[in-house]
Amino acid sequence: MQAKAFQLREDFGNEPSYDCCLNYYYYIPCATTSWFWMYTGWHPGDIIGAWYQVGDRTMGTLAGCDPVNCQSLEQFRVLDFAGYGCYAGGKYEGLYTVRFNVYCADENGCPVGPSLWSSGPFETCEGWNYVSVSPPLSLCRCATAAGPPPSRPRILITATHIGTAGVYPAWGLDNVSTPVGQGCNMHDNGCLPALYPRPSNGYYSSMHSGYFGNGSFQYCPAQWFKDGRDSTPTGTRYGYIELAWRIYLACTGPSKTEATTWGAIKSMYR
Repeated sequence: MQAKAFQLREDFGNEPSYDCCLNYYYYIPCATTSWFWMYTGWHPGDIIGAWYQVGDRTMGTLAGCDPVNCQSLEQFRVLDFAGYGCYAGGKYEGLYTVRFNVYCADENGCPVGPSLWSSGPFETCEGWNYVSVSPPLSLCRCATAAGPPPSRPRILITATHIGTAGVYPAWGLDNVSTPVGQGCNMHDNGCLPALYPRPSNGYYSSMHSGYFGNGSFQYCPAQWFKDGRDSTPTGTRYGYIELAWRIYLACTGPSKTEATTWGAIKSMYR
């Protein structure tokens, strides 16, 4: 993989309507933009992804997500710095195509059971991409606390490179080393500090983004992405980084779907 640093503003003012959202990546506004890493060099069949648990205090949120009531996935957002699938009137269509899937996940972020939802072939565009899950997907079956009512659903979202060329999308991940190295000058709105190295800074218990293998889930837990300037073997300088992905949930109350205990779900697929 190849890494390149980019500076980008959040999608302020263009966010869709939502009840709550979850993400793990850092956004360090210095002054109004943050640094991200662009990772390229994928191969057809490569699988990357990020997992989320409603009620996890170590993730960044724009609005609190109730682990009992917020269990309906409406859409998610990913960042692509190249967007070749949308260029030149479809000239590159099919070369860098991906397919998104949603799974229930275990405590390591590995898939449990078959895919709950698939996007089919998807061409990402340059910038923030919003992927609609229609109809909204109930996450009740992914609850890690049986209840009643079942709560704290945990899911994994993956992107499989199904295009003929791979290489792209140029996935965006958060960037710790660049703003730290530049001193991250203060401004009127303040400057959020980056806690690093992850996950050994005491705040993160684990990482939530990674590479799962080619053609199948060869790596579970996934191989984490290391900060582009960290040359240490185990990420002890700046640590590991997260995909700039976010999920949007509707908070409509506990699902009326018959609850299945987490232990029963896992035993079905052992």
